[in-house]
Amino acid sequence: MSAKRAYLEADNAGAGASSAAIEPYSTYLVAHEVLVSLRAVRSESEILEAGQRALLTVRTSASLPSAVRQVAVRLVSLLCAHPVTDSVAMVDGLTLALITAEPSVRCEIYQALGTLYEIKGIFATVTISDDAKSALDVAILSDLNHSQHHLRSAALALLPIVRPHGQSTGPNSVFNTICSYAADAHPKVRQAALCAILRQHMMGAALPVEMYDECVVATKDDFEQVRLVAIELIWAISSAYPEHPVTIEKYETTETIRLLDDAFVKLCDMVNDSSVIVRQRACAILGRYRDVKHTFLSQTFSKQVMSNLRRFVHRGQRGKSGRKRGQHHSGPSKSSIPTPQGDIEVESDEFKLLDSGAAGAFVHGLEDEYQEVRDAAIESITELSIGSTEFAAKAVDFLVDMFNDSSDRVRLCAIRALVAIGDRSLIRLTEEQLSIALSAMKDASNIVREGIYAFLAVSVVARPDALTKLMAAIKSSLDKYPDDQMPIYRALMALGLSHSNVINTAFVRALLGINEHYLSREAKIEDTVYAGNVILLMNTDLPTRRDLALVLPDYVFSHLPYLRDKYQGCLPQDIAMSVPRELEFVRQMLEQPRDDPAIAQLALDDKQQQLSSALTNIRSLLSLVCDREELRDGDGTKTAALLARRVDELEQSWKSTAIGAAAVQQADLAVVGYARAVHLVLLMQSRAANMLRRQEHIDMASNAMHDVYKIEARSVGLDPSCRLALVYLRLFAHAAWFHAHSLARYDSRLLERMRAEFVLRVKRTEKLLRDQSIHPSELVDLVQCPSLQLTESEAPQPANIQLEQAAESILAFIVGFKPLLFLPDGHCQHVSANCSKTAIARRPVEFNHVFPLHLSLTASLAWIAHRSKVVVMVTLPTNENITLHPPPSALKPLSPMHWALAWDEIPVSLPLSSGESTAVKLAIALQHAADVPWSDSFILKGSIVPDTYKIENYYKTAGDIARRHICIPITDSSLSIGVNPVEFKPAPSSFTRI
Repeated sequence: MSAKRAYLEADNAGAGASSAAIEPYSTYLVAHEVLVSLRAVRSESEILEAGQRALLTVRTSASLPSAVRQVAVRLVSLLCAHPVTDSVAMVDGLTLALITAEPSVRCEIYQALGTLYEIKGIFATVTISDDAKSALDVAILSDLNHSQHHLRSAALALLPIVRPHGQSTGPNSVFNTICSYAADAHPKVRQAALCAILRQHMMGAALPVEMYDECVVATKDDFEQVRLVAIELIWAISSAYPEHPVTIEKYETTETIRLLDDAFVKLCDMVNDSSVIVRQRACAILGRYRDVKHTFLSQTFSKQVMSNLRRFVHRGQRGKSGRKRGQHHSGPSKSSIPTPQGDIEVESDEFKLLDSGAAGAFVHGLEDEYQEVRDAAIESITELSIGSTEFAAKAVDFLVDMFNDSSDRVRLCAIRALVAIGDRSLIRLTEEQLSIALSAMKDASNIVREGIYAFLAVSVVARPDALTKLMAAIKSSLDKYPDDQMPIYRALMALGLSHSNVINTAFVRALLGINEHYLSREAKIEDTVYAGNVILLMNTDLPTRRDLALVLPDYVFSHLPYLRDKYQGCLPQDIAMSVPRELEFVRQMLEQPRDDPAIAQLALDDKQQQLSSALTNIRSLLSLVCDREELRDGDGTKTAALLARRVDELEQSWKSTAIGAAAVQQADLAVVGYARAVHLVLLMQSRAANMLRRQEHIDMASNAMHDVYKIEARSVGLDPSCRLALVYLRLFAHAAWFHAHSLARYDSRLLERMRAEFVLRVKRTEKLLRDQSIHPSELVDLVQCPSLQLTESEAPQPANIQLEQAAESILAFIVGFKPLLFLPDGHCQHVSANCSKTAIARRPVEFNHVFPLHLSLTASLAWIAHRSKVVVMVTLPTNENITLHPPPSALKPLSPMHWALAWDEIPVSLPLSSGESTAVKLAIALQHAADVPWSDSFILKGSIVPDTYKIENYYKTAGDIARRHICIPITDSSLSIGVNPVEFKPAPSSFTRI
C-alpha cells in the first residue's frame, strides 16, 4: 500500500477512527514546534503523521483553542507542498472544516487556500470534490457580510479564484460583487476588493470603463495600499480605453478630453502624495504612457498652469457685457483681496481645465527628498522622451541639473537618461548646462565621469569659445585622471564629427598653440593631451579636414600613422584622404593595411612557439618533481618557485593573444592546473614541520583539493592513469589538512569520524594504486601504521590517542610524498560554458521585495556528458552561494555533449527591503561526486571556520548526505545582474500576512 493511499484511508475513516491511532495537537506549543522544525524533517512517515494530526486538529470541534487550530492550518498549507502528501485530500479537509470553524480559523483557512492556489494551482489545474466546493461557496458568501474585516478581506481575495471571471454574469456576478466592496468602511477590505479586481484583469478579464471614476476616488483614500492598487487600475483602464471621452463640467462649461490624457493627469497628481511608496510608483507608471498630448506633457515641467489649460467663463452681468481678457481698469478691482504677496483674484474670468493638472509633476518628482522617487521620475522622463522630441528638449535642462544631486545613483540615472535622449537626437547645450556638465567631470567616481564623457559625446555646443572651454576641461581630466584616457578619446571622436561647423582655423591655432607668424615647435607624440586634440580635429568631416590642412603643421600628419596604430579605432577610415599632396609618403603609410599578412603570420608562429616552449618547460618540471628520489632541504622551495614562475609566464603568454588562449583550452589547460596544485604540494612539504603557520597550511591544502577536483570535473576523456594521479594528490591534501589541525580541541565523536574517513581514503587509494602495479613507499608506511587500522582490538584506544600516535606517520607521508606524473593525451576535452549578456537589462531589474525574484539566463555548454549534473550557482549580496537545478526543458541538446541553456524563471529570494539596490551574480557549475563527502565538504572551506568552532554542528547540517557532490564552476566569469527591490511591483498578494 502506497503512502498516499494509506493517508487517504486514514483521512476518510473520520475523526473517530483516526483518534485511536493519531491524536490532534492539544497545545499551541506542540503544534508550533512541529511547524518550526518542519524543514529539518526527512522521514516520509513523519511528514504523513504530521499532516494527519494537523488535519485532525483543524476538523476537531471547538473544544480546542482557536490558536491551536490556526497553527494547524498553517502546518497543513506547508505540508501540501511536500510531494509525499495528497494536497487534494488536505484541501477537501480544510474546506469541510469551514462549516464548524470560528471566524479566526476560517480566515486562516482562506489564506491557506489562497497560498495553495499560488503554489500548486488548486482550483485551476487541480480540482477538488463537489462537496468541498459547495461548502466553500456557502462559506465565502456568508463571510462576505461578516462583521470582522479580516474575514471579509480573506473571503474577497479567494472569491475570484474559486469563481473565475466569466463563469457568471448579471448584477450578482463575481465581478459586481467584488466591486460593491470597493467602498467598504474598512481600508483592508477596500484593498482586498481592488486587489481582486486587479487579479481579474491579470487573468484576462476586461475591466469596464465605468470603474474609472471609482478608481479615481480610491486615489484619495486615506489608506496607502488602497491608493497603490488604485493607480495600477487607472493605468490598466486607460490602456484598455485610451480614446474613451471624459467630460469635464465646470461653471456651466463643458469640455471633453481623452481618457488617456485624463488618467495621465490623475497620476501626475499622485506625485504629490504623502506616501513615498505611492510617489515612487506614480512616477514609475507615468513612463508607461504613450501618445499623451504634448500640452499635458509640457505641463509636467511647469508649476504654473499654462494658458492652453485655462478656459474663460463669464460671471454675472459684467461677463455678459463682453469683458475681454487683458482689459485695463482704473482703480482696484472689487474682486481682489490685497495680501502681502499680491492681490488674490477671487472672481477670475478664467478657470483651470483641471484642478491640479499635471502642473510640475516631474519637477516635484525630481526635487523629492527620497532618491527612490527621483530615480523613478528620471526613468519615466527617459521613456517619455523616446516618444516625444519636444518633451525631450524640455527634459534636458532638468536632467542636467540632476548632475548636482547628492546621490551617486541619481546622477548615474540622469546621465543614462541624457545619453538615451542624445542617441536619438543630439543635445544642444547652453552655457549653464555646459558648466554643470564640466563640473561633474571632477566627480570622484570613475563610473560617473565615464557617463559624463558619454553624455558629452551626444552633445553639441553652439560657439567655438564654448568648445574651447570644453577642451580645457578635458585637458584637466586627462592630467588628473589618466585612467580615463580611452573614454575621453571616444568622446572626442564624437565631438569632432558633430562640431565640424564650429571647428575653424582660429580654434585650431588656439588649440594647438600655432602662431601664424612663427614656425611652431613640434609637439611630443607621447603627449596624451596632444593626441586627444589630433583625434578631435581628424574626426571632423572630410571637407573640414581639407580646410584645416592649410593651417595644421606637417608634423601633425606625420604623427597620424603612429596615433592610428596606438589608439586603434580612434581615427576615421578615410584619414589618408585628408593628408596634403606634399606628404605623399604619409598618405601611402596610412593607405597600406595595418597588419601585413606575412608579418602577422610570423608573429602568430612566434606566439605559438613561445606557448609550446612554456608548456614543454612545465612538463619537464613536472617530470623532474614526479621522478625525483628525494629533495634536499631547500630544493622543494626552489622548485616550487620555479614552477610557479613558469605557470605565470604561460598564463601571461596566452592572455596576450586570442590564438594562444585557444591553444591551451584542451589538455594543456589541465596540465597547467595540475602544475599549480603540485606547486602547493612542494610548498606544504617545505613547511610541514612549522606548526606556527597552521592556518596557512589549511588554506593551501584546501586550495590544492579544490584545484584537483576542478581539473577532474572540467576535463572529459582523462585516461585512468591521470585520474589516479588526481586521486593520489587529493589524499595528500587530506593528510596535510589533517596534520595542520589541533586535535585536542575537537570532540571525541568528531575525531573518530575524522580518523575513519581518512583511513577509508587511504585504503581506497592504496587499492587503486595496487591495481595499476604502483607501490609508493610513503603510502605503504601509512597503510601499515597500527594507529590507523580499522580492526577492533580487545582494548580499543580513544580516537585522539590513536591520531597522536599516527601523527608521525602522517608527517612522514607528507614530507616523502611524490606526485604521480599527469600527462593527458589529445582525447582530453575542456568543459566550458559561455553566458550570454542579453539577460542584463539597461537598468536594474525591479522586483517586489516581498516575493522571490525571477531572473533569466542564456548560455551555451560544451563537452558535458550528463545534463543532470548542470546547476546554476546564484551568489547573493551576502556572498552566500545557492545552487539550483535547471528544469529539463531549459537544456536543449545541440550536438553530442553540447547543450543550450535557456532558463527564464530562476527563483532567487533576497533578504532586502525596498530601495536597497544591489547585484546578483549567476554562474554555471557542475556537480562532481566527492571521494569522501563528509570530510571534503569541510576541507574545501579552508580556514574560514576556526579551530574553536563546534565543527560537529557543522557536519550535522552541511556535511552529511546532502553534500555528496561538490559544485565546480565552469564559467570563467560570472554574470552580474543589478536588482532593485521595490515596494509595489507587481501588486502584492492578498494572502500575504501583515
